[in-house]
Amino acid sequence: MDKEISFEAAMKRLEEIANIIQKNECSLDEGINLYEEGLKLARYCSEKLNGFQERLQQINNGEQ
Repeated sequence: MDKEISFEAAMKRLEEIANIIQKNECSLDEGINLYEEGLKLARYCSEKLNGFQERLQQINNGEQ
């Protein structure tokens, strides 16, 4: 992803993409582009969640 967005914004965009694709509200080309964007967002969210989990473990272990 080119610019950093918040986790919440990424999740909201993922929902939007899923709704558009599920409702078939796009052409095949647009759908493929949206799917690609969704994969990037999903990867970004997964990495963020892993980072949050690691941070929480450090906090719980007193390693701030």
